[in-house]
Amino acid sequence: MTKKFTFAAIAALVLFASACDDKNTPTIITPPVIGGGDKEDVDTDVKVGETITAWKEGQFDIHFINTTTGEAIYMIFPDGTQMLIDAAGSQVTTGTVGSTTNTGIRGRWDPTKESNWLAGKYIEQYIRVCQAWVGNAKLDYVLLTHFHNDHFGGSNGLEKSDKSTTYTKQSLPYIMDSFSIGKLMDRGYPDYSYPFDMATKADNASNCKNYITAVKWHVANNGLKVEKFVAGSNSQIQLAKNASKYPSFSVRNLAVNGEIWTGSGTGTTKTFPALEEIKVADPSDILATDNCPEENHCSCMAKFTYGKFDFFAGGDAQYDGFSTFSWKDIETPVAKVCGKVEVMKADHHGTSNTNGFGYKDKCWAMQYLAPQCWVVNSWTDGHPRQATYEGVIGYLPSVDAFITNTCSAMTSYSAWTKMKGGDGHVVVRVLEGGDKYYVYTLTDSDRKMTVKSISGPYTSR
Repeated sequence: MTKKFTFAAIAALVLFASACDDKNTPTIITPPVIGGGDKEDVDTDVKVGETITAWKEGQFDIHFINTTTGEAIYMIFPDGTQMLIDAAGSQVTTGTVGSTTNTGIRGRWDPTKESNWLAGKYIEQYIRVCQAWVGNAKLDYVLLTHFHNDHFGGSNGLEKSDKSTTYTKQSLPYIMDSFSIGKLMDRGYPDYSYPFDMATKADNASNCKNYITAVKWHVANNGLKVEKFVAGSNSQIQLAKNASKYPSFSVRNLAVNGEIWTGSGTGTTKTFPALEEIKVADPSDILATDNCPEENHCSCMAKFTYGKFDFFAGGDAQYDGFSTFSWKDIETPVAKVCGKVEVMKADHHGTSNTNGFGYKDKCWAMQYLAPQCWVVNSWTDGHPRQATYEGVIGYLPSVDAFITNTCSAMTSYSAWTKMKGGDGHVVVRVLEGGDKYYVYTLTDSDRKMTVKSISGPYTSR
């Protein structure tokens, strides 16, 4: 890394940290500072208490950016190609959230109380720090897994975009406004009509409409390239800088809208009802008995491979409703075709009816995925649910868990000592070649990206 990019990285980090209120001192209720992995001596320049070191060419970085509002995963591929999956920005206020709350996790840090808080801006600032390592301000790929606010942001009551008055600063449109993007992918482009018109009938129709408006504006005015995510493809997402140098790196699109890769070539199997077969009385309140997939079921899912290392990103895959329609268990068949992985983003934040460990002897995602590390992007006190956490750890006693936000109630979960890091950003750094990797947790509220815990090295299988 040149001095030019070193100075750029420092400047970006100072700018990121300057947005912080110093009273947000990070805390952690996890057990060890260093733990997990194979306890084998492997060179690493990352140290607890210091700012995370820069990505280096040949490494594969996976950053689970914590905003307390949903999911955002930023990745740097071995050749410097950059990708963002989702841009968290749920506008749920601090208090009751459905059947749970978020007061526990936000007792440590509540960014929504910061003046001029915008989740999209926070994500942008985090990425800028990392882009200074790479020396490239372009996001080569952006993938929206599905149309929920905790993945693309809420839009209500926000300021209009600086680019156009036709849409607001919803998180993902904010990212579109802020970066040069090589390719944007989602599950609905260009008509956004499955399983019904998303801009008018979805339970968050106004947010969908705002996002779609932003996409179409950028296509028309900025030449943004947008594609529907293609199930089965291993070419839609590729190394963009130096693919020949890293032939063992690949990305396989596993599923979208119930269309699942067969495991052979680019073949797929369509498991969901066709548009003309959809039957739902109220699209804003889809029931398990409706012949219609929920939004979570439709998630884009992918596997990232680097040598022996594999990472599964399954959006909000789940299996609720499968007792009525077997195809509503989208999680198990995708896990089966994906196979064993080293790191798994917990499906649907580890809530109920997800991360299957044998429910009714049918839902077996963890049997097929068998991750070494399970990362939960948490934004409520029920992420993960106790039954899900204990089920996953009970079935896979060797797995290590990492949770971006925890609360005191979670410490009563059995096998809580398997929670190796949390309350901050979680970063997976795969070493050159893919044989070894580490997992770090970083401070979030102070914007300094200080290393709080180190787990590893883990050996890829």
